[in-house]
Amino acid sequence: MYLEDILPKMTKLYLGRIVDSFLKDVHLETEEEMRELVLKNIDEFQNKERVKNYLDFSRDPRDLALLNELILMALMEKEGYLLSEANLYKEVEDIENAILKQSNDDNYMNRFIPQDVNRIYSAVLDEAWKKDESLNEHEINILNVLRKELDLTKRDHYLIESKIGRFPQKDNVLHTHQQISRSLINLQTRGLILRFRDDTSYYIIPKDIARILRYEMGGELRNEVYETLLNDLSVTQLREILHQLEFNVSGVKEALVERIIKHNILPSTALKIFSTKELADILRKLEGTKISGTKKEKIQNIIDYYEMLSSPTSSDPTDHRSRLFDFYEELAARDYKSLRVNKVIDKDIEVDNYFEEATRYIFERKLGIDVLAMEGTRHADGKLQFSKQEVVLWDNKSTEEAYNFPENHFNQFLRYIRSEKMRVTLFLIIVQDYTKEAIAQAQKLKAFSEEDTDVALIKATDLKYVAEQWQTFSDQKQPIFNLQVFNMTGELTRNMLLSRMEWALKGSLKV
Repeated sequence: MYLEDILPKMTKLYLGRIVDSFLKDVHLETEEEMRELVLKNIDEFQNKERVKNYLDFSRDPRDLALLNELILMALMEKEGYLLSEANLYKEVEDIENAILKQSNDDNYMNRFIPQDVNRIYSAVLDEAWKKDESLNEHEINILNVLRKELDLTKRDHYLIESKIGRFPQKDNVLHTHQQISRSLINLQTRGLILRFRDDTSYYIIPKDIARILRYEMGGELRNEVYETLLNDLSVTQLREILHQLEFNVSGVKEALVERIIKHNILPSTALKIFSTKELADILRKLEGTKISGTKKEKIQNIIDYYEMLSSPTSSDPTDHRSRLFDFYEELAARDYKSLRVNKVIDKDIEVDNYFEEATRYIFERKLGIDVLAMEGTRHADGKLQFSKQEVVLWDNKSTEEAYNFPENHFNQFLRYIRSEKMRVTLFLIIVQDYTKEAIAQAQKLKAFSEEDTDVALIKATDLKYVAEQWQTFSDQKQPIFNLQVFNMTGELTRNMLLSRMEWALKGSLKV
């Protein structure tokens, strides 16, 4: 879920924490004011440097910093970067218990951490802790450098720290729920996670910043995605991974995959087994990936490819177009890599047609509106009946950059409006994003239409939001969608759409 999808589900207390991550000492009275402020500052929220700065926990107390990292690790493991409140507490406890258990298994430790590396890092870590029963910022930085030089992961650090009796706390004492709660508040005030309520309370890393966060924290793959990666390897390759780490290599492919995941063999650890040439061979089978680079870069490229995979299950198995709907934003933004990785498209030229198909699916299946047939080929992408004498036309424009409404499109749309037999009350343009120039062009097109046709710009993510929320937005069992929701000139923002849906359901929407 993106930030703008989550904000409507957040209450004043939790909205206030996000506002504090942008601006200090700002007093806002209402939830709506808070949502508007956050959306106005969305570029700052998504800013990579902001996220990196807030991910620096080196000046924070040890328990707060560690729990912040463990909470983020728990969320990154889940599809959608989402966990209910109860499950998040359990996941953090499970991570701590798993690390404690593994650190007490000498065979496990020797498999994953070379003895010389373990000896050197343990000695430095132990000495750092002994100095004053804590680690200062300078010591943390030195340990980070040493960890990278010795090719240790953050999890390896935790395992060694546990071995010397310092993880999660002194004498390996687990953290309490009260300590976890303090970290959850801290992460919200940093704008790294959000809390919202639906049927229960949830914590989430917004999709806007999830990829930045994963890169900066060196996150690995979720288990279900990792399983896909392993299944794409050969039985010989799977056995080589297990053999190198001195695990049992017998069994069929399914058993080998299960064993690798069960023993917490991280994707980077598994791929490190292969030579540079073998990694390049794996990459050649992954369309759109970069094959050149160092061994470490090749491993990261493979992980990045699989990170982009989503669940292969469509939201509506009864209609093949639902798969296109699931990737609606990616189609709008011409995100070819993601679309190819998830096997939504075979060729780049399919994007435009699929974007149009997905939009037809929204109107027909999600909003329950009949799409009217059109004669010939020189017409808008779709037509809807607005009243007995009026229709709505829509056109999809997928672009990698924000849509700027060029003059050739202006002339094209004007021709569509003027050639339509019935009056066009609304011309709806669906894009991934739009510029200020595009908004001005929409006003101009209305003036030139000679029929007082409204011209509205809507982002694909917002149209999808309307499609997903309309049924639940109403207390009616089968609410009839009112096209007046879109019937205006200019930009249809998320807040405006929410207000217009409320008015439409009350039967008092003003044109």
